[in-house]
Amino acid sequence: MLLHELFNIEEDIYFVEESYLAQRTIERTLRYLKGVGNVFEGQQMQLLRAREGEHTLGLLIFNPADEEVSIDFWSVFTGSLAVAPLKKEFEAIVNSLLRSNIPEKDVEISSEKWRNAVNEYYSLMLVNRNLCPVCTFKPESYESVFSEKRVIRVTELLDLLQKKGFYFGGRLLEVCSGNGMSTIALHRLGLDPLVVEVNKCAVCQGLEQGVLDPQKVIVMDATSISKYFDPETFDAVMGFMLGLIYEFNKELWTGIIRESISVTNKGAFLLFTVSSKPEIEILTEALHRAGVEGDIIDNTDSEGIYDQWVFAGRKQIN
Repeated sequence: MLLHELFNIEEDIYFVEESYLAQRTIERTLRYLKGVGNVFEGQQMQLLRAREGEHTLGLLIFNPADEEVSIDFWSVFTGSLAVAPLKKEFEAIVNSLLRSNIPEKDVEISSEKWRNAVNEYYSLMLVNRNLCPVCTFKPESYESVFSEKRVIRVTELLDLLQKKGFYFGGRLLEVCSGNGMSTIALHRLGLDPLVVEVNKCAVCQGLEQGVLDPQKVIVMDATSISKYFDPETFDAVMGFMLGLIYEFNKELWTGIIRESISVTNKGAFLLFTVSSKPEIEILTEALHRAGVEGDIIDNTDSEGIYDQWVFAGRKQIN
């Protein structure tokens, strides 16, 4: 795990918050840190610190084995993903602890690498069945889950767009990825997307098969993207086989479109595929209203199932 590598430790680690999404509100983090400060006031604690400049990204506190817990482990506290006021409160509490406790290791890393470490932790907790009280799904073979024909189809589509002059490098977000079928094609083209998918069972399946990168996947509702990422975070957004999109549920999907656009740079590339023409027309209208210039591409084939209709365009600069 990345955190073990960063700090060169072997003991188990446990984040205080139960989920990635809880890192936005950090209720447990703040409550537990305040408790730690009261219990160990004036005493020395064994600490590890990850920072970016003077800002603390994460604090690890050592917990020795005792009568209740039979192993040594590190508790991980972070406010790096929290909203600004809570992040400020987190750093204030940490600073008070650091005044009387010099960290055993003080590691400087980028906030992006720290986020990857957070992502990886929750991904591995998920695939190891630690985040689900009961799991009824049994592992399946790669061949029974992933279609090479579908992967090739996405790869050919992206290759065609590149030949048309579209550039989609840089920081890439893939929304509604499912188990990572289309992510395979992105990886084959040398792209390294951050993947968002609300269905944790699908994410678990992709992780289990080695298709999804634990450091680059988040179980998240795509209607909430802007709550966790700042404007201009991404240079491109892609979503393959969105839907099914109808008149009665189009607000859900157009909301995902607006959220996706809100975290992109000006000039960012946007690509979405669906199975029918009416669906892509609904998305295209929403994209144009949101300031994206682009066109519908007819990508139909004889099978008429996957990625039949495509929108490709760019967020307007002005």
